[in-house]
Amino acid sequence: MFSQLRQIVEQFGEASTLSDAMNLLVQQTKSTMILDCCSIFVTNQETQKLTLMASEGLDSQVVGATHFNLDEGIVGLVYQKGEPINLVNVSEHPQFKYLPSSNEEQFNSFLGVPIIHKRQVLGVLVAQQRTPRLYNELEESFLVTLAVHLGSVLGGTLLDLPDETESKSRSLHLQGSPASSGISINKAHVLQAHLLLSDVGIELSEDPDNEMISFSNAVQSCADEFSKVSITLKEQVSKDAFMLFDVYGHLLQDKALLSAIEVQIRQEKLTAKSAVKRVSETYIEQFESMSDPYLRERAVEIRDVGQRLLYHLSNRDDEQQDFPDEIILVAEEVTISMLAMVPPDKLKGIVSVRGGLSSHIAILSRTLGIPAVLGVPLRLKSIAQKNIIINGYAGTIIIEPEDSLVAEYQILLDEENEMKALVELEANQAAVTKDGCEVELLLNTGLNSTPDVFSEHNFSGIGLYRSELPFMLSNAFPTEQEQVSTYKSLFDQYQNLPVTMRTLDIGGDKQLSYFPINEENPFLGWRGIRLTLDHPEIFLIQIRAMLRASIETQNLRIMLPMVGSVGEVEESKRLIEQAWQEVCWEQALSHEQFPLPDIGVMIEVPSAIFIIDQLAPLVDFLSIGTNDLTQYLLAVDRNNSRVADLFDSYHPAVLQAMRMILEQSEKNNIEVSICGELAGDPIGLLMLLGLGYRKLSMNAFNINKVKYLLNKITVSELQACTEVALKGHDGAFIKQTFIDYLDEKGLGGFVRAGKK
Repeated sequence: MFSQLRQIVEQFGEASTLSDAMNLLVQQTKSTMILDCCSIFVTNQETQKLTLMASEGLDSQVVGATHFNLDEGIVGLVYQKGEPINLVNVSEHPQFKYLPSSNEEQFNSFLGVPIIHKRQVLGVLVAQQRTPRLYNELEESFLVTLAVHLGSVLGGTLLDLPDETESKSRSLHLQGSPASSGISINKAHVLQAHLLLSDVGIELSEDPDNEMISFSNAVQSCADEFSKVSITLKEQVSKDAFMLFDVYGHLLQDKALLSAIEVQIRQEKLTAKSAVKRVSETYIEQFESMSDPYLRERAVEIRDVGQRLLYHLSNRDDEQQDFPDEIILVAEEVTISMLAMVPPDKLKGIVSVRGGLSSHIAILSRTLGIPAVLGVPLRLKSIAQKNIIINGYAGTIIIEPEDSLVAEYQILLDEENEMKALVELEANQAAVTKDGCEVELLLNTGLNSTPDVFSEHNFSGIGLYRSELPFMLSNAFPTEQEQVSTYKSLFDQYQNLPVTMRTLDIGGDKQLSYFPINEENPFLGWRGIRLTLDHPEIFLIQIRAMLRASIETQNLRIMLPMVGSVGEVEESKRLIEQAWQEVCWEQALSHEQFPLPDIGVMIEVPSAIFIIDQLAPLVDFLSIGTNDLTQYLLAVDRNNSRVADLFDSYHPAVLQAMRMILEQSEKNNIEVSICGELAGDPIGLLMLLGLGYRKLSMNAFNINKVKYLLNKITVSELQACTEVALKGHDGAFIKQTFIDYLDEKGLGGFVRAGKK
């Protein structure tokens, strides 16, 4: 029986619609277990009913038209208990309820197992036979396994189930991951690569020289194409996000990649297309086998570039598409080359079946302010040219929404646009609360930054520069001079402001393709300051580059990531002072002419919270990385979809930790700031201000919104809200406390659209 399990699961996953998948599952399960009946009931949370959605054995007329209350019948009992129920004769059970017109009276034995996803019972899978008997442990295990697979699918699909009083809704709700916030209501435009790597066979060539010429021309065409996209978007994105396109440029200049293809053409006598296919697929297989999301992203890039090369090698010119209307771009995996095909003014949303929150498309969608939902379980042929709604706050899409839903989301969209207009109207206001409390706002910059449309008076400096950028855009560790050039442009751009540079922070979810780190638990492994102290040659080169780049402007502040002990700070300071002494000597500068920059540490490892008394005498400032601190406090990997919903920035433990850090910092008279995402979040902002934080660093996209909110609120009121929140037992209570405050102030629109 278990030998057929894999086949059932695979066929279930390949079905064109969810309805077909459920029908196939009951048919296959009935046959495999030699049942007389197999049925699926699905929970409708809105109506609080269990609806019969598929059955092989019951009369077809009751499918879609049968509804149980959640506490009704044996099916309801399985739902309530959340565990299997195995009965010899179901009709003898006191809670049994007969289904009229279903022919159910012929069945005696009953085995029902709950369909569960993330602790929520989504339905019940039922097996029945005419013969009275108990199902054995093997049969029960088989049905439970199928229910687990069914739960994972239903958990990503929010069905509009038939109601007792009205016909089935035509709209379909699907759940993905919220990659970029915002609302969009438009038609879906499906794009697919014209020529896939898998479409190409392995063929030999009679003229390698001619194939090399064709390949070289294709490489140049690709380079010109990506350069054109870069120019088109240059005015819309930040310099850092703009450099994402250089990843493609680097691939098209990668000597190892190009040489490998040339070997296949000249030595193996393959056609250019076949050589691109073979080498690309080899690279893709290597990167896809890696657990780290950043390294897996390289597989996406190589596939995209490889398929663009195939397109140009085919001498095709059929991609000129007319986009008369605004569209939502939908693809199996949205890539930068697809983005290049859509005029920026027509692109109003992005939906991708595959892709993670750290992918380049996720980063660019946030940069461009375009709503995006990734990881949506949909089939492309079922969505082309259909009307869809994207809720980028909640990570949901609605296909063919009813008029009432369109009207509801149009109100949210209008409210969102109205808020944006109000925020932009007051963009030049000072960062001061209504009762006169000044707040210092700083800018986070790096791969996740947004358009550089702000003048210096809109923020007080760079609170976090992610120095991984030049390392990620290189095929080897960048030289000291290369780093000097990169850093100097930043220091010169913000010469009148302090620039806080975080030293190289790789490991965990940030890795380099040329320096892979394979660990069972990378987030608790070799990362941040741990790695660079183990490689002082990398650390010293980077510190020297930072120092040399800042000689003229002298606006550098150095920040150490992932600090968990005093010893790490002492060793880091020793190396920093060594590099400083070397630079001073080389440049013939006295210590007075070029003072040692301020040195700070990030508080993101929980152990650092408890040693602030010992850290304070060694450093000049502290900066809290709320993302990692929350992750470590709650033991939740937010990149793991199975537990990502447990990542709660408003958890009472997070609030208490933030209060403790502030109290310890004030006691030691040391500067403390926030550089995590919490500072740019409306609720997080209120929470931090209520606690007493006055220095916040965030992505540029949030700065004007934060200033607008600051101008409308008072610290005294937030302190009162925070006292209430500190007594809360869960994040939902804390969040609601501040939502209620925003509603009272007429500012609820800043969070309302984010509700699921």
